[in-house]
Amino acid sequence: MASEDSRSAGTAETKYLSFQLMTGLPGYAGPPPSPGRSSLSKAQLEAFVRELAQAIGTTGDDHRKLSFAVGPLCFDMSDDETRQFIRDAFAVARENDVAVAFHIDDSMMWGKRKDLLSNPDNLESAGWDEPPNAGRRADWGPKPTRFPPQMCFNSPAIIAAVKDRGRLIGGEIRRESVELKAQGRSHLFAGVMTGWETQIGDDFDSNRPLGFRALGHRGFSRTNPPQDADLERSRIVKEFMELWADSLHDGGVPRDRIYCHIAFTDQGLRKADAKESFAEKVHFAVPEVAFSPAYRPGFSTYPEGATFAEIRALLAKHGSPAWISAEGTNVSPTSMPGEPTMETYLGRMFNHGAVMTNVFSWGIGGAAMRDNFFRKATENPEALAAYAKFLKGEPLVESAATGFSSKAFQDKMRRIQAELPAWVQKSGGQARAMPLMQKIQGLVTEKKWVEADKVADEVLSLIGVDPEKGGAAATSVQERLPAKIQKLQKGLPAWFQGDPDRLRRATELMKALEARLEAMELQEAEREVDAGLKMIGGGSPSAEDEPKHR
Repeated sequence: MASEDSRSAGTAETKYLSFQLMTGLPGYAGPPPSPGRSSLSKAQLEAFVRELAQAIGTTGDDHRKLSFAVGPLCFDMSDDETRQFIRDAFAVARENDVAVAFHIDDSMMWGKRKDLLSNPDNLESAGWDEPPNAGRRADWGPKPTRFPPQMCFNSPAIIAAVKDRGRLIGGEIRRESVELKAQGRSHLFAGVMTGWETQIGDDFDSNRPLGFRALGHRGFSRTNPPQDADLERSRIVKEFMELWADSLHDGGVPRDRIYCHIAFTDQGLRKADAKESFAEKVHFAVPEVAFSPAYRPGFSTYPEGATFAEIRALLAKHGSPAWISAEGTNVSPTSMPGEPTMETYLGRMFNHGAVMTNVFSWGIGGAAMRDNFFRKATENPEALAAYAKFLKGEPLVESAATGFSSKAFQDKMRRIQAELPAWVQKSGGQARAMPLMQKIQGLVTEKKWVEADKVADEVLSLIGVDPEKGGAAATSVQERLPAKIQKLQKGLPAWFQGDPDRLRRATELMKALEARLEAMELQEAEREVDAGLKMIGGGSPSAEDEPKHR
């Protein structure tokens, strides 16, 4: 295993190209389990792995390894079935020379745990004196998915249940890992993802944010509310993630093989709502919760808009640690095209510190869903060639966007939304603009992105904006910011060394920058960084610091 021990000895860490195989439980897209089971059989695991290896043509080596991720490991799965699922997965990994990762559903599939569900203290509420929620909402597509009630992350019974389940999973993984180590094949264990986009979700019926039961456990109430309810609920989410990670570690999983899984980028699924705070939009899994000594950061990475720019800026702020894509493929859940190629998509991660990418959608729905847009993005010939290229150790080339660009389209639409009202008021040209806007809306509904992009150009031209520059500023700040942050972080220590006043100014600057990044205010963050670089005499990033396509 490329673990804490091997890294300290100077051994390069294995990088994993993983593919998610999920059990087709309610709400999950995967092959159905046998009656009475909540997991897949060994035969089902092996069929998936053999098809995958045959299609790609290689399983890699101990530097770059093909992996499969099994899950969800959930509370609905009995202890005995959980043990057998883990043992079967390791057996398939050994017998087929692939790595295995485990993906835990930390809080959604627990409908069979009547011992926990029967206690209202374990169920979240949308207000101080309101009844428990009746179901958790998951916006995984155009129509929301209903899961059992949102659990209260810090109720005593839930904490005890997580500790028991985490130690069970961790202990079983440790037992299997000892056998792999004895065989000299430790690299066949890729790691554990401790959540499935961990969050405090919304109430399904009212679509209101939850978390008041957990706030009550922290000593707050209607008469004693928290100063910042968003901050407190974000802390609750992080503590829950750390609870899972600590329990897995207590069972025997190394810290550097434990990853979180949150989703803080847009992914095309969130609608703008001025009444929502950023923390509410991301269900209190704000970007900062991904960073803890208990686990490594992991994110969903469906590429729409500034996905990778936002992730890289966040990582740079925290010293550019190793990280993973816990979920994603090269297309947005809206079907909007992602990166120019799958090779570019993989390069956006592996060329920038990722140690594992967990690709979703391989084989989902069987033959009946072969034309699903997720599967087309994942299983097309160019994608297969990119997988093989990575596993053979060849460098991944990040191609510049050509043709339709989701980032450029979104930037154009933001520019239109910002400037069209004033143009209409000044020119009286509503009759010319509104049919075009309605046309864009119709094309987006029909998922005709290229055509919608062309009409957006028409609107920009109408209001006097060069379509070629419609989103240039937003795109460039996303590309510039990570390099500038890195330059500032390198230059600050030498600038303030031995000077208390400079140390105070540097601390204030970094706090202001942290607040901008946490709120994803990238343009304001760039202004903070520019001010800092000017303050320390660092100017702006040099040519060699600027991002490059590989």
